[in-house]
Amino acid sequence: MGIAEIKAPPLRKVLRRGWAKRCPRCGRGHIFKRWFTPHEECGECGLRFQPAPGDTWGFWVIGDRIFVAGPMIILYLGFTPEPYLYRIFFLLVIVAVFLLTMPVRLSICIGLDYLSRFHLES
Repeated sequence: MGIAEIKAPPLRKVLRRGWAKRCPRCGRGHIFKRWFTPHEECGECGLRFQPAPGDTWGFWVIGDRIFVAGPMIILYLGFTPEPYLYRIFFLLVIVAVFLLTMPVRLSICIGLDYLSRFHLES
């Protein structure tokens, strides 16, 4: 069965699998072997997650810029914590959320890269 005969999964399904840190093709295999270290390929279906590691960079940059823009917009619209302790707390919360969501954001980027490769090859 050639690539032209395989249907692409819908974007919603790829995003949901990325959120769950699962393989974008089959949804069963785990993307990560450790917190932020991806496997080379899916243990279930054999999909290479990053055939050319720089390919996910575009999705990664866009995803990070959107994530960083949120707090900047909040600050621009007038939310300015007055005491320095509140400012430090606000900064720590932003950094913590940014770091804790890195694996989910990377797995979504891997899924979007898979979907773009699928559409480019067919």
